[in-house]
Amino acid sequence: MNKTKIEWTDYTWNPIVGCKHGCWYCYAKKLTQRFKKIFPNGFEPTFHPERLTEPWERKKPSKIFVCSIADLFAPWTPIEWRDKVFSSMYHCPTKHYFQLLTKNPEKIPLYGYSDTGTKYNHPDNWWFGTTVTNRNDDWKNIEAIKKVPAKVRFVSFEPLLESLPRALTLRGIQWVIIGKLTGSRKVLLRASWVDQILKECQEERIPVFMKNNLVPPLEKTELIQQFPFENVAEAVAL
Repeated sequence: MNKTKIEWTDYTWNPIVGCKHGCWYCYAKKLTQRFKKIFPNGFEPTFHPERLTEPWERKKPSKIFVCSIADLFAPWTPIEWRDKVFSSMYHCPTKHYFQLLTKNPEKIPLYGYSDTGTKYNHPDNWWFGTTVTNRNDDWKNIEAIKKVPAKVRFVSFEPLLESLPRALTLRGIQWVIIGKLTGSRKVLLRASWVDQILKECQEERIPVFMKNNLVPPLEKTELIQQFPFENVAEAVAL
């Protein structure tokens, strides 16, 4: 488990690495190509059971991004791998905020499963999110994530590659993250794309976290960096 520079979390935890979505903008795939000794299997999905209890070693409650360079709910991720990760989260002695992000929210099960096969509801400290980058491929994921029985359902608009459909509604979402494509001039972020999402969030009273990489293109816009906590004291504690 590693301390991370990702602003909306504290640590990344990767008991599974690798992905087959084939996103052209993927930063994680570039990491595996750069550090071949650390990733001997490249970006091929790989399970690391020796990492399963890493969150248990962290005694202070923290925000933990689960499988930051994989997709726990992708069709190619074996159910056995996912259930082992779920079991570790469920039995973790420290109540961390586990943040799970996927491009396949329709694959998120209604219940979790422990290693004994016992069903349980998703705990309140498990946050389930989906990635939405453009209107053609991902916007339907918003409706899918709304169906997940979780206290916090969130949408990560990163990298935001175009404006979203006008019919988009975020009602039923508890948190929104917005970020731009970094390290490329292929798609230049427009302020109107961000404003559209911010307006929707304001109308629905949804906390928003605008990543720091929005500063260069949105110099006149003050960054909003909120979390879906129930009270300010809890947010300060983390």
